[in-house]
Amino acid sequence: MYQALYRKYRPKTLEDVCGQDIIVKIIKNSIINNQINHAYLFAGPRGTGKTSIAKIFAKIINCENPIDCKPCGKCNSCMQENNSDIIEIDAASNNGVDEIRELRNKVNLLPAYGKYKVYIIDEVHMLTQGAFNALLKTLEEPPAHVIFILATTDPHKVLETILSRCQRLDFKKISNEAIVENLEKIAKKENIDVEKEALNEIAKLADGGMRDSVGMLDQARAYTEGKITVNDIHDINGTLTEKNLKELLENIIEDKLDIVLEKIDQYNDKGKNFVKLIEEFIDFIRNILLFKEAPKYFKERVINIENYEKISPKISINELFSIIEILNKYSFEMKNNNNSKLLFELALIKIISQKNSEHVEKTENNTIKPEKTSEKVKIPSKNQSKITLNVENLEKNVENSQKIQTKNEQITQPSPTSKPIAKKSNSKLKENIEKIKQIRIDNTLARFNKQEVRNIIPALELLNDLLLDPDFSNSASILLDGTLKAASNENLIFVYKTSRLANIFNENLPIIEETIAKILNKKYNLIAASLDEWEVIKNNFNNKLRPFIYKEEQFNLEDIFKEEEPENTITTMFEDIIEYN
Repeated sequence: MYQALYRKYRPKTLEDVCGQDIIVKIIKNSIINNQINHAYLFAGPRGTGKTSIAKIFAKIINCENPIDCKPCGKCNSCMQENNSDIIEIDAASNNGVDEIRELRNKVNLLPAYGKYKVYIIDEVHMLTQGAFNALLKTLEEPPAHVIFILATTDPHKVLETILSRCQRLDFKKISNEAIVENLEKIAKKENIDVEKEALNEIAKLADGGMRDSVGMLDQARAYTEGKITVNDIHDINGTLTEKNLKELLENIIEDKLDIVLEKIDQYNDKGKNFVKLIEEFIDFIRNILLFKEAPKYFKERVINIENYEKISPKISINELFSIIEILNKYSFEMKNNNNSKLLFELALIKIISQKNSEHVEKTENNTIKPEKTSEKVKIPSKNQSKITLNVENLEKNVENSQKIQTKNEQITQPSPTSKPIAKKSNSKLKENIEKIKQIRIDNTLARFNKQEVRNIIPALELLNDLLLDPDFSNSASILLDGTLKAASNENLIFVYKTSRLANIFNENLPIIEETIAKILNKKYNLIAASLDEWEVIKNNFNNKLRPFIYKEEQFNLEDIFKEEEPENTITTMFEDIIEYN
């Protein structure tokens, strides 16, 4: 029966392990100095050697006569093909309380051949809450002959109480150079004819995973009858060559939308993966940026620079940043959408249309010169704390001063389409907000979902796109100044450095919630707290100092806020931080 290459060339000794020199050194020193811990946590990306090293480690410490941290291969323990002293458990399929209780009942049994019984629990983050609790006591005080090795790709999902009882070893992504070197050795042993450029592309696509790279080489051998080329690798993975990416970008630069859409149809017919394709396109444009801004760094790390030399003069730095920003936005959406082709089309259409609109605006500015004005208004970015009104050429006479004053008053007049941001609230509203805050904080933490926070935080970058939208610019700016700290499936808590900023958020909940719904395509109940308030809340939650009980909301937010008539001026948002020069 044919054996897959990733199984055939799995490391059998610590010397066979590629790209994890620090981990190997720690394990060797632990064995040599007889400082073996009762529990280890191996954390890191998939395919980086966690389970392989765990098995090698278990074999060495059970070997009767290890030589230079290598199993002898001759003792009773080494001769066992399925050593009963090394128990591997897949937590993805054995994640319940019953399985862990069964494990607890067996840990007291002495090893059959070696010195230790080693339990390797793979994908440990998949254990249920009850299973973790069942494992906790055994992990804290195991028998002297038991060693636990927990392996996971998501250590943040493992309970802190489990993590604190393990020696944690973090596996890193394997470098492209190490992957290529290992693939060359395998190709030579297996008589596989493959281009060096194809191996480089495999290493790039594997993203630090040795197992994935070896599997890709195996797949390419099955796909190709002769020599494996870089085009074969792109065909297998549904990606494009740098030459294809250069041609696509050239068509975008030249505004050839028809040709761009035809190419997308061709990619679809060939089964290209549009999620991978947009990531490759972002990486290609990033390389152009490096070629323009850091040529020395770029040339040391990229083999073929011809494509970048040809395309670089045709596009500016600002255009490259604009394209990357649009592609990043759509890349996030494509990963959560079934119709990735449509979103890829929309991304490229937006890039071309935005470039055209900027060109038209630039042309108009060059042909129609506006009247010279004496005022310049700077609207701050989200990191700026002041708005400065610089008045140049200010005449001392009263008439000009009155004109400038009139114009400044006009600047602060609200846009007829903009959403209002409240400046003050009456005592009744403040009282209602405090009640809302209490209910929503309790509801959020009663059904706290850590994964929901991780999912939403990247999407909040989309708020930057609303800063130029008159309907949502103010609320987007408020949201960007805060930090999402807690979430459930229906509630979000934002935290601000000062009570004043948190109050501005809470006094404008309807428009804030509308803004969040616009970027997340989902309605959430929001609330804000100051940093001081949050520290108290967090302490109560983490230490269970008070219960957080979910209650259905019995109020209508629109009814509470409808009596307010907020103002919409520059001073509404920034109040006393406006400075006149």
